[in-house]
Amino acid sequence: MNLRSFLAAVTAGTLAVTLAGCTAAPSALVVAGTVEDRLETVAVPSVSVPAVNLDAGFTTLTGATNPVTGRTGANLSTVGATYGFGSFVRLAEVSVAVGDTVTVGQSLGRVDTSVLSAQIAAAEADAAVASAQVGLLGDAIDTTYDKQADVKDAKAKVRDAIDKIHDGKKKLLKARSSAKKTRVDLVKKLHAAEDLLANYPPVVPPGTNLPPKESLPGMIAGLKAGIKKLDAGVRKINATLHTLAKGLRKATSGLRKLNDALVTIADARGSLRDVKELASLQADALKVSVDLARLQVTLGEFTSPVNGVVVSAVLAGSELAPGATAVSIRASRPSTVTAWLAPAELARVCAGDAASIVGDWMTGDGVPATLTRIGTRSDYPPTSVATEEVHLTKAVEVEFTASEQLPAGVPVELHINSCHPAAGNSDTDR
Repeated sequence: MNLRSFLAAVTAGTLAVTLAGCTAAPSALVVAGTVEDRLETVAVPSVSVPAVNLDAGFTTLTGATNPVTGRTGANLSTVGATYGFGSFVRLAEVSVAVGDTVTVGQSLGRVDTSVLSAQIAAAEADAAVASAQVGLLGDAIDTTYDKQADVKDAKAKVRDAIDKIHDGKKKLLKARSSAKKTRVDLVKKLHAAEDLLANYPPVVPPGTNLPPKESLPGMIAGLKAGIKKLDAGVRKINATLHTLAKGLRKATSGLRKLNDALVTIADARGSLRDVKELASLQADALKVSVDLARLQVTLGEFTSPVNGVVVSAVLAGSELAPGATAVSIRASRPSTVTAWLAPAELARVCAGDAASIVGDWMTGDGVPATLTRIGTRSDYPPTSVATEEVHLTKAVEVEFTASEQLPAGVPVELHINSCHPAAGNSDTDR
């Protein structure tokens, strides 16, 4: 029996029940639909990559040169901005291929973190220099006990220490700014995760990219731990900056006294002790920069948000913009089917109506389904959609959720047990 014959039989049956004066009963409605093909996409992660001088010595760099590291104060170049360097991320590894089955949280690949690793090495080197400076200042204090002639060496060490403290202060301010920005992002993600956990829908709306409910507590705990660690780091930086400001004033005052030769060796030794304490605080606070750099490396891995099958994946070595799709996954979950109903048909259905999905490739009585969404506006059905409605006649899109997964994109028939009787079979019409 074709669709029109079936509809005629339903209409005839309804008329017969009306003439017989029978009690109103739900009537069946048959429409054409299409199984949706909705994919979960995994984007290339966005990580903060340190600026690199790309001029290779072909431009004049401005700014003061640090006598210890040899770096200039303003080593910025326009070459990277001109040619777009740094706007793409290279995928160092893609561990899945089309057709692979993946699970929630499974690693899919990682971006190239070699530059970030260099950033960690630079941060560790700065911390090591600060730690070594503590020992140097201790030696200078011992030297002041030997003879007054060593005052000149002590003055040089105080100057170097003050320069390093200024340089460390800049690094701490930069680290604090980065930590605050990272905290804002983590708080937003935490609020979103807590709100999602508190208001997690019983049925995940189609087309949304929601993580599984059972993964949210772990995600929330991880975000809270990250925020707590950042807050502790910021407090340590703030306390260190305050102490550095006071110590710098004291060290500068001591240096003036040394230059004027108006102080004794004991005063010089006291100044060195103050600077040593400051250098020790700075060495401890610079560990925060190392932690931040390591945290950036951990963001370079991307994982699967759902259980499913990989339908597309880029190749390792590809260079993509942050946010571009790296892997597409068809989730292992019940399929959704869309259909278009004319106004007369729409008046006969309600959300929650039971239905049966039938396809010419199926065996048996079809697959059970439930009407889970009714559109709020009428529109012209797209010509690419299978429907009994004329594509130049407005209809309303509805969506059914099947009890199992179906082949994506195939046309099917929906046999709907409508919530309202057909026209002429209601109590008013009888």
